[in-house]
This record gives sequence, C-alpha cells and structure tokens, in this order.
Amino acid sequence: MKKKTLWPTLIVALMAFGGQSLADGGADDGNSEMTRSEKRLARIMDDYKATGKTKSCVPLRFLRDSTIIDDQTIFFKSIGKKAYMNRLPHKCSRLASEERFMYSTSISSLCRMEIITVLDSFGRRWGSCGLGEFEEMEKLSKAEKAERDASSESEAMQPGESR
Repeated sequence: MKKKTLWPTLIVALMAFGGQSLADGGADDGNSEMTRSEKRLARIMDDYKATGKTKSCVPLRFLRDSTIIDDQTIFFKSIGKKAYMNRLPHKCSRLASEERFMYSTSISSLCRMEIITVLDSFGRRWGSCGLGEFEEMEKLSKAEKAERDASSESEAMQPGESR
C-alpha cells in the first residue's frame, strides 16, 4: 500500500465526517503524520466506499466484526460485500482507548440510539453512549481499487496542474 494512495481517500473520509479531528494518539509504525484513528479509517476506506444510504437498524445476523475508529465512530463488518459506519451523535469517552464495548438488545437488530457500554480489559464498565445511523458501505472490487489507485497516482504525479 503506497502512502500516496491513502491521502485522497483520507481527505474524502475526513470531509464525510465533517472535518472533525479523529485524534486518538499513537503512531506505532513510524508514520508520525497520521494518528492511530486516521490510520484505522484509512485502512477501512482503502477497501470500502460509502453508498450514501443509511439505515436505522441492522440485523445482528449480518454483523460479523467491529472496529472502533475513534470515540465517536465504529465500523461494523457485515457478511458479503456490505459494511456499516456508525457515527455516534456524541463522543463516547474512552471508546477508542479501551477498544471494546457491549450492548444488550431485546430484538434481533442493532439500532440507532441503542445503548453501548464501554468496557476496559477487565470487563469494568466506563460509561454508555447511544449509537447513530448506520451508513452503508460497500466493499470495492479489485477493478475499482486498481482504478482508484491509478487515478490517485496520476494526480500525485501532476501536482502543478490546476483544475
């Protein structure tokens, strides 16, 4: 993965999130210009694209995995080529630093305003927050990734050209 190909994706992702900072600290791999949250988001956006569709609820049977991006954003992988980005209406303290949460639901779906509880590594509860809308994401095909990478590289090679 080339650094050049991440920047256009990261900029689009940051704009989609209202330009708010995804500060989370920590640069483990020597790439000090990106925070840990920005790296997580960039890795996800390297494989997925936003469809523009949102859902209030997602059936639990479709969800396979979650990745906490920052204190306000959770990425849920689904079966097949779909995934969901959930931007909480408010920051959820310690969510990014603890990287684990739990929820309890009486229905077979995870829905907007469902309460999640942040847990530490010992299972202690650190506060609760409500989920936001589920933004549908779609996994990029190999052809789409190749096309995007090619266009990113050609843009990076022509920095002086005005558009």
